[in-house]
Amino acid sequence: MASIARRSIDALRDKADIVALAGDYTQLRQRGREWWGLSPFKSERTPSFKVNPENGLWYCFSTQQGGDIFKLVMLREGLDFPEAVERVATRFGHALEYENGRGGDAPSLRRQLLDIHDLVADYWHRCLRDDPVHGDWIRRYWTGTRRFPLEVADDFGVGFAPVDDGKLLQGLIRKGFEPAAIAGSGLFFGTERSPDPARWRCRFRGRLVIPIRDIQGRAIAFTARSLDITPEDDPTREAKYVNSPETELFKKTRTVFNLDRAKDNRPDRGPFVLVEGQLDAIRCHSAGVPGAVAAQGTAVTEEHLAQIKRFSDRLLVFLDSDTAGQKAAMRLLPLGLRAGLDVRFVAVPDGKDPDAFFAEPGNAARWPAMAESAESAMRFCVRTLIPPDTAGQPLAARLSHLGELFQLLEQAGAEEVVNEALNEAARHAGIGIREVHLAYERDRATRRAQRPAAQLQALAPGLPEAPAEGPARLSSPEDDLCRQLMAADAYVHPISQVLPLEWVEASTPSGKLLSALLNEALHGEFDNLRAVLGRLDAECQAIAAQVAAEPSEAAADEQERRAILNTVLRSFHERHIQARLRALDARIASHPSEDAEGLLLLQRDKIALRRARSQPPSL
Repeated sequence: MASIARRSIDALRDKADIVALAGDYTQLRQRGREWWGLSPFKSERTPSFKVNPENGLWYCFSTQQGGDIFKLVMLREGLDFPEAVERVATRFGHALEYENGRGGDAPSLRRQLLDIHDLVADYWHRCLRDDPVHGDWIRRYWTGTRRFPLEVADDFGVGFAPVDDGKLLQGLIRKGFEPAAIAGSGLFFGTERSPDPARWRCRFRGRLVIPIRDIQGRAIAFTARSLDITPEDDPTREAKYVNSPETELFKKTRTVFNLDRAKDNRPDRGPFVLVEGQLDAIRCHSAGVPGAVAAQGTAVTEEHLAQIKRFSDRLLVFLDSDTAGQKAAMRLLPLGLRAGLDVRFVAVPDGKDPDAFFAEPGNAARWPAMAESAESAMRFCVRTLIPPDTAGQPLAARLSHLGELFQLLEQAGAEEVVNEALNEAARHAGIGIREVHLAYERDRATRRAQRPAAQLQALAPGLPEAPAEGPARLSSPEDDLCRQLMAADAYVHPISQVLPLEWVEASTPSGKLLSALLNEALHGEFDNLRAVLGRLDAECQAIAAQVAAEPSEAAADEQERRAILNTVLRSFHERHIQARLRALDARIASHPSEDAEGLLLLQRDKIALRRARSQPPSL
C-alpha cells in the first residue's frame, strides 16, 4: 500500500476538528476551554473523557488512555494508523496525498469496503427509482404496500437489489476493487467456497434493501426484506429480513440503526425512542418522532445501550404490543438499569407496531401526548410480572409473584427506583407496603448469602472504581513544566534556551515528553504543540494527553505565567545543585586525607556550587 505523505497527515491534523469527531462517539459539553463527555470506551455514569481543541488532545480518565485525533479513531474503531488517517480524512473531506501517487491508487481494505458500500447503496437506490424490469413494481410496493412516499426512500437511500445481480459484481470489478475486498463486504454468497468472483451471487437479490449506517452516516451494511419477486433459489428466501453478516465494518451487537440522525434531531437532548425494526425507525423519523432508533435484527445488547447512553440519559421503549414485544422489553430493562438509563415505556395503541400505527393519517399528532404519558420502568415491570388477578389470591401466592421482580431490582442501583417498584408492587398485589419491603430485604439477604464475593462486588453499579493502593506521587519539576507548556506552548522555545537538557530526568514519562519537546525546539523544528505531537511517538502522545488533562496552576496573565515558569526553572536548578553537592560530599568523604591540595579544590567547587544557588536560569 502506498504510504500517506507526512505533509498531508500534518495538514489533516490541523484541519480536523477533534471536538466534532469525538462528538460522533459521545455527547460532549463544554467546560471553559475544554469539552467533557462519557467515555467512548466503557460504560459509565460520570463523564471522564476530556477533549482539548486547542492542542488537539483527548484523555480518558476511566481507561487511562489518551492521544491525538488519530489515536482516538484507532482505539475506538480498531484501526491501524493509515486506516485511521483515511477515516479522519473522509470525515472532514480532506484529500490525502500518497508518496507513490494519489489515494485512489492503493487504498486500504477498510477504505475499499466503505467505498464498496457507498457505491452499492447508490446503485441499489437508483434501481428502486428506475430498474427497467421491476422498477414500477418495487415503487408500487414502497408507496402502496408499505405506504411510504418516494421522498423517504430518497432520504434514507432505500433501494432495490435486482434479481439479475450480474451488473453489480461486474461493476465492482471494473472499478478496480480487489476480490478480497468484495468478498469481505459480506454482500455475496459463495466467497468462502470459491475464489472466482464469477461464481459469487448477491446475498440480497430481489429484495428491498435499507442501508445501515455508522455514527458518521456512512453505509456499512444492509438489511433486506423479502418480496414476492425474491428468487426461489435464494438460500434465505424464507427469512422475511436478512442482514449483512458481521464484517470489519459492521458489528450487530454495537450498531444502532439511525443513531447518526437521531443523535442530532432531539430538541434539548431529549430521549431516544427505541423501536424494533429498521422500517419502524424510518416510519417514526418520517412522522416527526425525534430520536427514533432500532437494534439490528437481534436482541438489544449492553453495547447498544452504551451507544445510546453517550448521547442521552433517557430512553423511551416503543416496542410492539404483542407478547414478543413485552418479552423483549423485559429483557431490555435490566440492561437499561445497569447502563444508568432512565427507561420508560410507550405502548403502541390498538395492538399495532410503530410502522403500522404511524402509517395511519393523523396518528403522528398523537405522539407528544403518548411520550408525555410514558410508563415508568418500575410501573411497567410490576404490571408485566404480577398478574392482574393477584390481589384476590392467598397471601403466600401473592408473595410468590414477587421473586422475579426482586431479582431485577438488585440491578436498579438507585434507592428511589427500588422504593417506587416495591410500593407499586404492594398496590398491585394487594399487600402492605411494609410487608413487601421486608420480603424484599429477606430475599436480597438470601441471594447475597448464596453468591461468591466477586459477584457481590459486581452488584454495585455506578460506584467509582477504588483507586490503586500506594503512596501519592509527588509532583516533579518535569511534571510541572510539562503542564505549563501544554497550556502555553509559545514558551517551549524560550525554555529550551535556558534549561539544559541534562537537567531533565528523561527516565520518567513527563521527562521523556519534555526532552522530546525541547529537542524539537533546539533543532528549530517546533512550530506549535499540535504539529510537533504528530511527529512524536505514540508513547509521548499518550503522556502529553494525560499531562494536558491534569489540572495545572492557572496564570492570570503573561507576567504571572512567566513567574510560574521561573519557579519551575528554580526547581530544576536546585535539584541539579543538590545532586552535584551530594556527589562532591561523597568525593570529599572518600578523598585521601593526605592530599590537602585535592581536598581544597573539592571544597572550592562546593563553595562555588553554593554561590550558584542564587543564580537560577530564568526567562
